[in-house]
Amino acid sequence: MLTPTELRELWRDLADREVLSVYLDTRVTDPAMRDAWRPALLTAVRAAGARIEDEEERERFDRAVAFLRDPSPPPGGAWAAPGWVAFATSDGIRYAGDLPVQPAPLAVWRVGPVIAPYMRALKQRHPVFVAVVESRSIRLYRYALGELRKLEVLEAPADETSGNGAGASGSRGSSQPAARGSVGTEAASRRRQAAFQKLASQFADRVEALAGTEGWVLIGGTSEWAHHANDALDRRLNGRVMVSSTLHHDATDSQIIREAKDAATELRGSRGRALVGELLDRAGGHARAAVGVPAVQRALRASAVDLLLVSQDFIREHEEEAEEAVRHEVEQGATVEEKSGEGPGKQDQPAFGIAARLRFPIDGLTVKESPELASSASGRS
Repeated sequence: MLTPTELRELWRDLADREVLSVYLDTRVTDPAMRDAWRPALLTAVRAAGARIEDEEERERFDRAVAFLRDPSPPPGGAWAAPGWVAFATSDGIRYAGDLPVQPAPLAVWRVGPVIAPYMRALKQRHPVFVAVVESRSIRLYRYALGELRKLEVLEAPADETSGNGAGASGSRGSSQPAARGSVGTEAASRRRQAAFQKLASQFADRVEALAGTEGWVLIGGTSEWAHHANDALDRRLNGRVMVSSTLHHDATDSQIIREAKDAATELRGSRGRALVGELLDRAGGHARAAVGVPAVQRALRASAVDLLLVSQDFIREHEEEAEEAVRHEVEQGATVEEKSGEGPGKQDQPAFGIAARLRFPIDGLTVKESPELASSASGRS
């Protein structure tokens, strides 16, 4: 799968070339249907070439199509891959590969590759770090692009949790009478809590380094200790951590994978809604954001965009506007995010399908450029 840097390099390499961009849904539930992509591909490219009238352009298009008849790698190369993408020119296939998401089927012949739909796949590169927490240990996993990998096990020092080290009620073999049961229980509980605090601090440092600025974190295991671990970490990775009530300490790898996928979906959705809310506030306050097509296009022309946010519906329903905006930001090396999840109704209307955070305010660029937005923003509380 392409990295953001590789996608940018591909775009720059092909920006002035005629490119056949193809996105296919290649999910397979029946082994007999593993070649179903072939008729789907032919149908898609036939529609893409239907408007070509120039004979020389038709020849270039047909050569690009010919390269896709037996692509390498072919769709369905990875059994579980739900999607496939290819960019072909009259000279050959410039990139082909599986996608970790199910794309809307698409085939487009135009100058430059169509990259807006690829934004959804890029999100899947962000890993989910899973912590299975118990009172004396924390198991760490990394999940990304369908693969779960066990990283390490963090453990509390044995002498601090055993009750036989410093602070124990008595030494082994001593003739001194043992402490009363309740006192001993309280002392053991304090030692366990102190040991776990050290473990939780080590865990927070380690996961903060692993997650960086893009990773998500899911915490499960024994409920009490999982919440203690969350307390140690959440303030560092605000909005990127969640605790699962169903991920138990004895979870299998398949259960961890399922929980990690669900957590990533929920956390991305929460982040998308938070970003939309932030941009609405910025647009209504100091014009440090642009919302809706006219405002975003003006900000793009001024090279003022720091973060571009687009929704799946907007990419599907407003292909030209979405592609223009994404291409511009990819070319500039800015951040592009596709909004995930369902938000309030006003955020899902077409007017709210594209928004941008600005590096600097632009004179005259306000929330009033979108009447629907002005109405919705005035009702926010």
